[in-house]
Amino acid sequence: MLLTSLERIRMLSNEFTSISDDRLTIYIEDASLEVSSLSVPELYQERLARYLAAHLAILSITKEQTVIREKVDVIERQYSDPSKNIGLLASKYGQEYQRIMDELADQLKPKKSINLVVL
Repeated sequence: MLLTSLERIRMLSNEFTSISDDRLTIYIEDASLEVSSLSVPELYQERLARYLAAHLAILSITKEQTVIREKVDVIERQYSDPSKNIGLLASKYGQEYQRIMDELADQLKPKKSINLVVL
């Protein structure tokens, strides 16, 4: 069962036009499987699957290094290692997926309370 669609992924950005439908479908399948195994309300599942699939797709086409440090005087630039796995932080879609998951964790966390019984 796919939790999101090609159209919804493509509506996020023009970045996805270079990715074939078959490849994007694989990312949607992977994301759907991952999200369906989570204990999150059904209301959030499509959104989570959409952003996770977008994250996986962007990682497949992004090969460039990211500048992680830059010095102005006596020009110096340090790049990240493109093979280094930085997880969900590697794309804005992964960051949004993580933000939603953090928000859900806060909402679903049982509220701490003290029950006192006076005898």
